[in-house]
Amino acid sequence: MNPYLLPALLCVVAGMAALALGMERHHRQVFGRGAGGGRLLLLRCSGGLLLALALLPCTLGWGASVGIVLWTGLLSIGVLVSALALAAID
Repeated sequence: MNPYLLPALLCVVAGMAALALGMERHHRQVFGRGAGGGRLLLLRCSGGLLLALALLPCTLGWGASVGIVLWTGLLSIGVLVSALALAAID
């Protein structure tokens, strides 16, 4: 197994979770209260940064062409994990 896969996967899952929590509806669903605009903006920005950061280990481990394809596949996994986690909370 390539040692770059786990850091990329963790960054993608954390990024998708941060983007989901950056939405008022999901933030209220998880924490039981609304969030201020600053907190939502911070979650959205950190989520986007984590997703961009996940591209780095993918391209380092597999090269640019395969790394970008792997990264898009990992995005799908991150969305699925976040959606299932939010569904389990509901």
